[in-house]
Amino acid sequence: MANAELSDPTRPATYFEESIEPIYVEEFDSGTKEKISWKLSAIRISDNDRTAIVNGKLVRVGDEVESAKVLEINPLSVLIDHEERKLIVRLFNIKVIKDYKSVK
Repeated sequence: MANAELSDPTRPATYFEESIEPIYVEEFDSGTKEKISWKLSAIRISDNDRTAIVNGKLVRVGDEVESAKVLEINPLSVLIDHEERKLIVRLFNIKVIKDYKSVK
């Protein structure tokens, strides 16, 4: 019984959670033909600062990570410019909770 997972007593019985995994955006660098992966691990937004962790590096708007420039930091995503292409790197899958009845 000690190893059994406890359910959240505040969650409605008709809902279940999908696994929450970070989104990876992969593309090929046209200059080097290497595959580049963009991983957004965290976002922090305060009244006077916005930071994110992209590919393990703490960044702010205007910073560079790998060969891309950070254009925007939003609550669930970061907009980057890589070789004149704008890419949205999301923190999580958009749909995290589903109505259990709609799955049946």
